[in-house]
Amino acid sequence: MQHLSRQSRLRVIHMSSGHYADDSRIFWKECVSLARAGYNVTFIVPCDDLLPEGCAIVRHGVRIVAVQRYSERLWRLLATPIVIVLAGLRLRGSIFHFHDAELIPLGLLLRTFGKRVIYDAHEDFPRDVLIKHWIPNRLRRPASLTMALIEWIAGCSLSGVVAATPHIARRFPSDRVALVQNFALESEFAAYHDVPYQDRRTVAYVGGISTDRCAIEMVQSIGRIERFPDVSLVIAGIADPPSLLEELAALPGWRRVAYRGQQDRTGVRSILAESRAGLVLFNPLQSYIESQPIKLFEYMAAGIPVIAADFPRFREIVELNRCGICVPPKDVAAIASALEWLLAHAAEAEEMGRRGRKAVTSLFSWSHEERVLLDFYERIAQPGAARQKPPPTTNRMQTPPMRQGE
Repeated sequence: MQHLSRQSRLRVIHMSSGHYADDSRIFWKECVSLARAGYNVTFIVPCDDLLPEGCAIVRHGVRIVAVQRYSERLWRLLATPIVIVLAGLRLRGSIFHFHDAELIPLGLLLRTFGKRVIYDAHEDFPRDVLIKHWIPNRLRRPASLTMALIEWIAGCSLSGVVAATPHIARRFPSDRVALVQNFALESEFAAYHDVPYQDRRTVAYVGGISTDRCAIEMVQSIGRIERFPDVSLVIAGIADPPSLLEELAALPGWRRVAYRGQQDRTGVRSILAESRAGLVLFNPLQSYIESQPIKLFEYMAAGIPVIAADFPRFREIVELNRCGICVPPKDVAAIASALEWLLAHAAEAEEMGRRGRKAVTSLFSWSHEERVLLDFYERIAQPGAARQKPPPTTNRMQTPPMRQGE
């Protein structure tokens, strides 16, 4: 009880300039886990359709504060970090935990004033910069090198870094990083089996919609499924750039696409509950090849087979656990063929889904990552932790994926 009492006096401020209040990793996993452990948690995030500017609500023990969301990217990069950090300072936070690279300079400033500051590295941002369409080609390499330097300085200077994948964790000093992988909330999908598998007539894609995430190939592939003309592709997410939707709508396969826009967690669960399979396709770029996209683990948690890009890490998860099919992500014919096989072999496909859910339960569940996060916070929360390095955190992604029969 004394332990919880001490935690309840610590005000944890999670801050994001580019995510949403319903974000799976930030809110539903990290914030809710910390609140359940007794911390006083606030999440400061730009407003959206469900959370107007200036609104403050409490969900699952977490206070969510909405600040202005700027539509133009430049204002988001320059103004939003200042607005968010000022809001956090007004709340007199004890620990500041931020989730976007553009917040690093202000995080370093908070650190110089003795604040306990954590950087949450969701993605390999220096490599991601190399494929940002809004950055001129001649500036991408210098911008990538600059971001790598800034992140390294942050890793050496802040109270600690939370990394979402082993690859990202290796970019920071080993004695200052905690590997908290973005695995699925198994319980989130446990009750969603209302539609019998053999009656489902949709294939799902949930996530960012862009050309480097094979949006064009997905639409083209559903248009090639001639044996099952009543099967459609459900796409949920935000297009980047927004004009991409017009390009996709001009493709013949678009007539079999149901675009549902940005969805909250209830919407995501509903989509997966009516789907025969989930798509996890990316262009073969280095930042994607070494990624661990949450959609992969959520499809598995929902008990549906996956069609994934034929990358080594994806194969390690999908093929060794026999929970889906890996295909060359740019090969439209291969994607369509994999879809047709899953549709034609319902019993085998359903068994793939069961094996995927079993793998999540055994290996890829948030429950273990939650313990790592809480242990990391326990160290950061110690008196004097604002001036001390955290001890090293074990890199755990050494356990091989579960094989059939294990």
